[in-house]
Amino acid sequence: MAQKDREGAGPAVKNIYLVGFMCAGKTLTGRALAALLKRPFRDSDLAVEKACGAKIAVLVEKKGLGAFRKAEAAAVEQLTARTGGVAALGGGVYPSRRWKGRLRASGVTVYLHCPWPELKKRLGSARAGRPLLNGTWARTEKLYRRRLGFYRQAELELNTAGLTPEAAARELKKKLAL
Repeated sequence: MAQKDREGAGPAVKNIYLVGFMCAGKTLTGRALAALLKRPFRDSDLAVEKACGAKIAVLVEKKGLGAFRKAEAAAVEQLTARTGGVAALGGGVYPSRRWKGRLRASGVTVYLHCPWPELKKRLGSARAGRPLLNGTWARTEKLYRRRLGFYRQAELELNTAGLTPEAAARELKKKLAL
């Protein structure tokens, strides 16, 4: 007999973890994919904000990046303990060696890729409230390039440039053969 999801969403199946850089579409695509597959949607950043009672930018400003990473680790710990969901993970989770094995053991990792020129356009309107974007574009691009190798180790990859979240979700459903 299949184990039930802790939220009662049906038979336990592997989680789908969406990884990638900020503004690649993890949250919006994740919500669309969860709706399409009739699975619960979870977001590590939203879990951090709920647990801390503050936006991430405020948490980082008042308590530092270390406090955010600690709260993020607790959120990811909880996400990987559940089954059957679609989860959007913060941009720094997958590059952390701490999580890669656990994510793969409890689900499938999908890298939502967006080429730098498109990503820069998306980031332009989202810079406020994102502590890691408080530097120059060159610094942000360097962080993006440094993380690419980690993201590309995900089991699947989807280029989200030019796709609506709904179109990306449909493409992922095909890639995942669900």
